[in-house]
Amino acid sequence: MSVLYVGIDVSSSNLVVCLMDTKGKQLGNFQTFENSLPGAEKLAQMITNNAKIIKADEIFIGTESTSVYDLHIVDFLASNADLNQFDLSVFRINAKLIKNFKKAYTQDNKTDPQDSFVIADRLRFGRLPEPYTAHQRHLPLQRLTRYRLHIADSIRRETQFFLVNLFLKYNRFGNMKIFSDTMGNTSISLINDFTCEELSSMNLEDIAHFIIVKSKNRIKDPEACAQALTRAIRESYRLRPTLAKSVDIILASTYRTIRALKESLKQLNEAIQQEFEAFPNTLTSVNGIGPVFAAGIYAEIGDISRFASDSKLAKYAGLTWKITQSGNFKAEETRLTGKGNSYLRYYLVEAANSMRVHNEEYKAYYNKKYHEVPKHKHKRALVLSARKLVRLVFGLLSKKQLYDKSL
Repeated sequence: MSVLYVGIDVSSSNLVVCLMDTKGKQLGNFQTFENSLPGAEKLAQMITNNAKIIKADEIFIGTESTSVYDLHIVDFLASNADLNQFDLSVFRINAKLIKNFKKAYTQDNKTDPQDSFVIADRLRFGRLPEPYTAHQRHLPLQRLTRYRLHIADSIRRETQFFLVNLFLKYNRFGNMKIFSDTMGNTSISLINDFTCEELSSMNLEDIAHFIIVKSKNRIKDPEACAQALTRAIRESYRLRPTLAKSVDIILASTYRTIRALKESLKQLNEAIQQEFEAFPNTLTSVNGIGPVFAAGIYAEIGDISRFASDSKLAKYAGLTWKITQSGNFKAEETRLTGKGNSYLRYYLVEAANSMRVHNEEYKAYYNKKYHEVPKHKHKRALVLSARKLVRLVFGLLSKKQLYDKSL
């Protein structure tokens, strides 16, 4: 059987292509095409012509999966009618696999092998990921759920930046935990609406009244909060007036950014729910998995038949652990491999975090794992709950049935 291997090194502007036969011989020189529709059409024609010349039965095309630069060309080639006359397989290969495979090439070569050559050779080596499927229905949903993670990460970063500057303004504010939520409306109003001097000059009754109004009387003991706030201000370092002004501007600006991001997240959640309605699934039958988390999980898995078992799915999500063992020694602490689909891992962990609150079975499992070790309690229990969830997700999607505790 004759196979044509095509390695494509993709950038935002160009496609560098290497053709290789089954024996690892490069066919012709490297060729470069524009990363555009006309360039893709010329590339497809060139691959078709060479496949006919060597009388190939199969064509394997591979790219290095980096960001979105290769998505257009991969989708175009996978759906090209001329190429599909052959037994065509298109692969988006993890960049780490290409990087590690490239290390096998010795430095005795006259020049470093170009990435397209390495990709073509990696295709020939085998043990490849699942091939890309053209016109995947879940791709629009996947773009939304991945963007949602970007927004969520942005909120976390901005919140951390806000808290750093809050420490400059009132270094005792966060430590004393005056409010259950430092980023709540009442807390933020006190931080942004008043300077340190203004709060210092206010009496307890006025501060307590302000807290009552802003919290809509939801804080049980506003007088105690007012006392704690006064104490935090009294015990905090005093900034120079010029520096204090700069910090106040930063705090106000950062909080506006956070509010805008949270509003975007709210709108995005609604868009995800609407988009997800077109995909029949059983994930939302689980207590604790709402439509947004279910959509994030579903969008990354796609066709569940790609995975032979829940172990394969867990590996794809990166919910596997490194084993450190030598002779009779075996490390007690093991870490996640850090490999796999980070988007799927995020939504599985977030769903598990929700289920430990709303699902009795997972609440009991989380608590059991939480009390098994003296450190890293929450993180360990949460990740193990996410791994347990993988088995449930695999069962629900494979069998297409509603949630059952026996799964």
